[in-house]
Amino acid sequence: MQKLLRFLLCLPIIVGLFFSCKITDLRPEGYEYASDIEKAKQLLEEMGKAHQIENWNNMETYNVIFEGEFYGFLGKRSHPFKEQKIELSLTFISKTNDGQLKILSGKEKNETWGIQSGQTYYLDKKGEPIVKEDKDMKFYIPTYQYFIEFPSRIQEATSIDYLGTKMIDGVKAEGIIASWNTVAPQKDLDQYIIWIDAESKRIIKIGYTVRDVFRFVSGEAYFQDYKDYGGIILPSTMPVKSNLLKKGYLYKMRIKNFTPNKVSSSSLTPLN
Repeated sequence: MQKLLRFLLCLPIIVGLFFSCKITDLRPEGYEYASDIEKAKQLLEEMGKAHQIENWNNMETYNVIFEGEFYGFLGKRSHPFKEQKIELSLTFISKTNDGQLKILSGKEKNETWGIQSGQTYYLDKKGEPIVKEDKDMKFYIPTYQYFIEFPSRIQEATSIDYLGTKMIDGVKAEGIIASWNTVAPQKDLDQYIIWIDAESKRIIKIGYTVRDVFRFVSGEAYFQDYKDYGGIILPSTMPVKSNLLKKGYLYKMRIKNFTPNKVSSSSLTPLN
């Protein structure tokens, strides 16, 4: 009985150590580098053109009205908000990591958090920035921005390869694996797998790791119901799955509106 009790007490530590050492690898089973790097480069470029990523250069800032809904036990513990369904106003300086998140619904309505040069802050009742370290906002604000700008941002990957074709929801898709330095797993750099509609060249689904949070976590986000906002092509719905769930969605993201140049970049860098 004493041995059993000791084992049960140590079990969370054992599990934690196991997962902290295990690095998720998105490379398909049997995959060997390199398959067809030139094909991957061509497909990545075609995807960028299909998403009209050059238009991100034509704006200083942009605002997105965004809705997120989390599901189940894991969903509840994977976000910093007080409600499972939340509406947000996200405002960013294009192609940077600086921006603000304003909560539009629920108990935290009108709270605004921002990040500037990696430093998080919140706005007090007078709208003045108060520097405060917040690891959740430090993760979520730039992560939302990266997903919104993903077709453009992933062009910066330095190591890519072609993964062939497969059918996704009845659509023929071509796959690319992308990362930096190498497509092999690295403890500080994420891997991405991008599945692209073979005909339209728009993204159907991306697989990704979450090295900033846990090295054993990975997810999949579907890009659905595209809408053209004056040359900015965005999915209206992004359901998210996780390798921690056997079935169902962890989270659904929805883009409800997009407005370029709603505010100046100086308003999003109040710590200067």
